[in-house]
Amino acid sequence: MPAEQRISRERLTEAPGEVYTSTVLEPSFRFMLDEYFDSLLETNKAWAVMLGDTGIVPADHVRSLVDALERMTAEGVGEFAEFNPAYEYFYSHLEQRLAEYAGTQAAGEINLGRTRPEPLTRMALRTRILRLTEELLGLVDVLADLADREADTVMPQWTHMQPAQPSTFGHYLLGVVDAVRRDARRLAAAYTTTNACTLGCGALAGTSYPVDRQLVADLLGFDEVRENTIDCVASGDYGLETSAAVANLAVTLSRLCEDLYLWHTDEFALVEIGDSFSGSSSMMPQKKNAYPFEYVRARCARAVGEMTSAFGALHNTNFGDIKDVEEEMVPPIFRACDEMATSLRLLRGTLGTLTVHRERCADRAAAGFSTATELAAVLHRNSDLDYRSAHRVVGHLVLLATTRNIQPSDVGATLLNEAMRDVLGHDGTLTDEQVRGALDPRGFVAAHRVPGGPAPEPVRNALAGARAAVAEHRAWLDRARSGLDRAHDRLGERVAEYLKESAGAR
Repeated sequence: MPAEQRISRERLTEAPGEVYTSTVLEPSFRFMLDEYFDSLLETNKAWAVMLGDTGIVPADHVRSLVDALERMTAEGVGEFAEFNPAYEYFYSHLEQRLAEYAGTQAAGEINLGRTRPEPLTRMALRTRILRLTEELLGLVDVLADLADREADTVMPQWTHMQPAQPSTFGHYLLGVVDAVRRDARRLAAAYTTTNACTLGCGALAGTSYPVDRQLVADLLGFDEVRENTIDCVASGDYGLETSAAVANLAVTLSRLCEDLYLWHTDEFALVEIGDSFSGSSSMMPQKKNAYPFEYVRARCARAVGEMTSAFGALHNTNFGDIKDVEEEMVPPIFRACDEMATSLRLLRGTLGTLTVHRERCADRAAAGFSTATELAAVLHRNSDLDYRSAHRVVGHLVLLATTRNIQPSDVGATLLNEAMRDVLGHDGTLTDEQVRGALDPRGFVAAHRVPGGPAPEPVRNALAGARAAVAEHRAWLDRARSGLDRAHDRLGERVAEYLKESAGAR
């Protein structure tokens, strides 16, 4: 093997074997070329600028490096399509090209005091977190708009899949909004953990050169420097935290999809998505299938599986620089982020076409005695009964009505008095109007005005608070992106300064 090609194997006496190459080296090269190309060039530029600013490397070498790196940036990733096992690693392929353009002496300085993998995974992951956050906030906007539109739409709700109490469709969607906002906060927390710079950690003990770790962190848009150099090469918690946040979001979305999927059935018929998001059947001409909910549920399941893969990759590994952390943990996390972003976009589009069948919702809310708790409350407030006794009376009333096939709308004071005599031995004093008012689902919803309750006023008040919180989160997203953009521009300026000096020297 020619000397210029022996980039990292001087300790070894043989070239990489065919099996090792095809199963490890080339797949790793392909993955990193796709994911890390731009990030590695940016990192090398920042590192070269720092080496020049600190005087560790002569300025003429730095000028050669940044000139070569700019040339490689302009050429793009397509120039590195061929894998050469002689160069072994993705980083070595780029270093070989760097040597061609900058000279072997200058290129030989680029990895001074640093280990090659860091911090590329963090850079690729932070952009994914921001994209996910943007998609998530877009979904929240759609959910909030729907909740506002349907704040007066009375519908049943269930516990243990049995009729429980009436609510509104807006109240339900607001609950989902609150859950998804917590998922957004978890993603923001994962971003904070991820956006810490590990450059300058060496292989695990840092370096004896006077490197400026803060400078490269600033030039690459990191919010802080991960200090302990062993922690830099060993930690994967930022990836695990991200995958857990994505999996938690996936569970939230899958539960929303399951509800809407169920309510979309002919048996429930409470909601309907637009035809542009529906599927037909190649055999059954009557079908209108709510496929998006199936797709999102399945992809959410994969997100949970990818999280498990990431955690499993690090479980029972030593706390050090190992391929389990450096490479094997990463693909499932990236896949989960990418699929979840796609799922959010699909779900947002689908919900934008959602029709709520309000009359059907109201009819279902009026059935099943879901307002029974309010009748018990009215009985308690208008008599000397304790609440438990009132609860027993109403429970017996429901038994009498269901065994006689009497609908809630047909129940009056006569049946209530019969239930009271059976349970307590005496009649009550409620009128037909009081009984029917208590059992009316619209009256039930209107009476439940507590903060967080289903009445339209607290729902819309809570929606205003949710929108304000989303605006704050979107401002955080804008600040995070602006910080990365400013760092990118600053790095470009510093590179240009060295290139200008190079032009002046000529």
